[in-house]
Amino acid sequence: MKRSNTPSFITELPLKTTSADEATILIRLDAGRQLYHACLGEALERLALIRQSKEYQKIQKLPKTINGKQNQERTKAFDDLNKKEEFTDYDIQHYATGIRNSWIKKHIHAHIAQKLATRAFKAVQKKAFGKAKNVRFKGKNQMDSLEGKNNETGLIFRDNTLSWSDLEIPCIIDPDNDVITYGLNHRVKYCRIVRRKINCKNRFYLQLINEGTPFQNPKNKIGIEEIGLDVGVGTIAMVADTKATLKQFCGELTSDQKKKRKLQRKLDRSLRATNPDNYNKNGTVKKGKKFKKSNRYKTISKDLAETDRILAAHRKSLHGKDINEIIAMGTRIQTEDVSYKGWQKRYGRSINMRAPSMFMNSLKRKAENAGGYLFEFSTQTTKLSQTCHICEQAIKKPLSKRWHVCCGIRMQRDLYSAFLAKCVDKETSALDFVRAKQLWQGIESILSEAISRAKQTAIGMVCPASFGFTGIQSQSGSLVNPVRIISEAMDAVILPDENHRELIGA
Repeated sequence: MKRSNTPSFITELPLKTTSADEATILIRLDAGRQLYHACLGEALERLALIRQSKEYQKIQKLPKTINGKQNQERTKAFDDLNKKEEFTDYDIQHYATGIRNSWIKKHIHAHIAQKLATRAFKAVQKKAFGKAKNVRFKGKNQMDSLEGKNNETGLIFRDNTLSWSDLEIPCIIDPDNDVITYGLNHRVKYCRIVRRKINCKNRFYLQLINEGTPFQNPKNKIGIEEIGLDVGVGTIAMVADTKATLKQFCGELTSDQKKKRKLQRKLDRSLRATNPDNYNKNGTVKKGKKFKKSNRYKTISKDLAETDRILAAHRKSLHGKDINEIIAMGTRIQTEDVSYKGWQKRYGRSINMRAPSMFMNSLKRKAENAGGYLFEFSTQTTKLSQTCHICEQAIKKPLSKRWHVCCGIRMQRDLYSAFLAKCVDKETSALDFVRAKQLWQGIESILSEAISRAKQTAIGMVCPASFGFTGIQSQSGSLVNPVRIISEAMDAVILPDENHRELIGA
């Protein structure tokens, strides 16, 4: 009988661990790492045997699709071959249960072993489907989480305490935290223990996977408008019925990224100074050389790890802020289905810093939890950044051209694409030109206001090139000197009394 899927959310509780508890948890994490590696190696071997078989070669020759639909015969043939060669989730779980009957049994519960096996199988399955080039084996102290299958055996949360074999670790409960209180009032499906390194020290947390929908902060409103969204490499544009926004995407991360780059350069210099014979004259690394790492290198590595953690936490906070702003306008969101992997090849550093794919996944989850949806349509059929809704023609534009100019329209490219995304028909995934022409008259002024706000925000700051502002412009379109604006504003203020403080602040 197939188990029913119910919605889930996570409640995280800090653990009040002693030094003895921490030592035991670290041993169990390492035992889990070794079991995971064994399952990973076994799954890779079974995949290699499948690919070497004659049956696999025959199935590969079958067409992937028939009349635009997936070839069910090919899919079934692969499933049968996987079962024959024992390359399924169940078979890898069975393998993990068998090798657990050793010293690992003392540290890893059967359910935890099965979850590790599933984790290893899914990693190898990605390689089999071509979604990943290879799997990654974890180094020492790199296994940071273990989870069970239910809240009855293995990892158990009961009476605000984690019970794990002979360990009894109390959780730190904040009674004034509405999120924690909400989570504790819901059924716990299973538990997960997580280790994080904060300032180079281990901190342990218990994650409760609860049944139900996540806590909704009453302060965060849920809108009812339809939204067109355009997420670029460095900008994000949002167009709703009554409001539009154009701003930098995670622009506040720039300072964190600069700090990270400085530490990375320090690491490289330290490594080169300690191992001068490991490099060619042109600066490239000689093959087959072993590197010595100085104490200074290890200290900088710890600083870099902490900087990475802070950057990730800051990025998650900025993502949440933008998502809440979008959800406050509406939960019916339409946007282009962009290949972020393709972006990584051209804009790797920016994509790594901003993580747009992670942003879109979180937005989709939160929109669905709020009763809405995130509809992603193909860029090949719509070509929003190249299309004019008046003449209905698509003209190819270089990325350097940041303004849409056609049929008397002059509009910032990202905002215009977000507007057109709002007009894409959900049934046909095609741009509805009739609807776009109807909406344009009322929304053109809203888009212009968004551009004006973006220009005002850019005064005195570094303006991203993706905005398309060659210079900071006034609402009339003339170039503006930020220093002159500030000077003229100060000259206009004569009386520094209470009545003029708002003007000075403005």
